[in-house]
Amino acid sequence: MTNQSAFDPNHIKETALSETSGLLDELNLPPAFIAFLRKNQRILWIIIIIVATIVIAFSLYGSYRTYRENKATAAMDAALLADKGQQVELLKKIVHDYKSTPIGRWARIELAQIDIEEGKPANAIEEFTQVNLVIDPENPLKPLVLYKLAGLLEEKKDNDGALALYKELTGFTGFEADARYAMGRVYTAMNRKAEALTAYQQYLSLTEKSPVGEQDQRRALVEYAMKELE
Repeated sequence: MTNQSAFDPNHIKETALSETSGLLDELNLPPAFIAFLRKNQRILWIIIIIVATIVIAFSLYGSYRTYRENKATAAMDAALLADKGQQVELLKKIVHDYKSTPIGRWARIELAQIDIEEGKPANAIEEFTQVNLVIDPENPLKPLVLYKLAGLLEEKKDNDGALALYKELTGFTGFEADARYAMGRVYTAMNRKAEALTAYQQYLSLTEKSPVGEQDQRRALVEYAMKELE
């Protein structure tokens, strides 16, 4: 009878199972628990391997994600430091390569700002719209993007579009007063006087205890506008 090779798969498996059984005896575990482990050790090893594979996969994905975020950040730094002539192309490349990342969304906002400066509101609206579609309500950028996009639509005379965004903006803490003021302005442009009066009244209620200054001047303008509407 030939000797079994030390490298034979069956021999390796049997050795591993034998060593595991010996280890269980040394741990002084309850006999019933040891019996359960011995009976199901093949299944348990399969489960352990699957769990280990999942953990490794998540770890590798986390490393890859960190690598991409670092690359995106470095690309954004380079774009912001570049000359105006190169900046747009570098920002567009970031949007293309990293569109699903926060840096990709930031690049779109930068492109929108450049479009506004260059007198291209339609392009800016497109960029802000794309950002607005993908950022969550919990993102601090959300109300800022809504306000900017609504203002651009209002300038374009898209009153319905602007109004919808201003209404959404009223749900964000710290922005409701400005949103109500803007809604009053848009309703007035649409000749919807009753709704304009309601929006302006809500603005006055929200800013009743505001400090004097610019807000005080706006309140005076609102009160004058309400008299004109009545």
